[in-house]
Amino acid sequence: MGKVYHSSKEQELKKLIPQKSTHGVEWVYGTKDLVMSAVFLNSYGGDFTCSVGREEETGKVYICERFKGAFDLRYDGIQGSIYVLSQDNFLDGKTSWNEEVVCPVPVQIIDEIKIEDAKEFLINLEKQEKLIIKYYPEKIDGIPSDDEDLVMRGIIWTRRFGDRILESVKLFHPHLLERILQGLKEDKYIDF
Repeated sequence: MGKVYHSSKEQELKKLIPQKSTHGVEWVYGTKDLVMSAVFLNSYGGDFTCSVGREEETGKVYICERFKGAFDLRYDGIQGSIYVLSQDNFLDGKTSWNEEVVCPVPVQIIDEIKIEDAKEFLINLEKQEKLIIKYYPEKIDGIPSDDEDLVMRGIIWTRRFGDRILESVKLFHPHLLERILQGLKEDKYIDF
């Protein structure tokens, strides 16, 4: 039986219920990789605090700080759990991110890995060479030095989710706000 992993700040759950997502559909989200799930023990600030993904060269999961102190801001002292689930009923290819699998029905939890401090857990995964952590100003290959990836997300997400995205930009990357506002005026990234 294959496994799927789902991270949550809620502990001691017995079942995961599909929740309405940014995709407008009710799903339980998961990933087939425990380390990839671990980076979602907290998603505070999303890509505006720490970009996450998989490094092409090594195939390892990475966390890349987008400003000094972002890793601590996002993970330090955060408790949560990584839930182990059966991959039955989980579907690939339903979202634009190939790491993500989704399930349209409630899912029984097989096991729970309790995490007392997400920062410590992630640093331990790095020590085991299962995770790459890049601290600002270092960047993982593929993340542009001019932060255009964050500008693109700011433009696309503001169109999709409204001004709350601009509030996040003001909080985490005020230096990018004018580029995002200009991009919105110019209909930049309109095809995404």
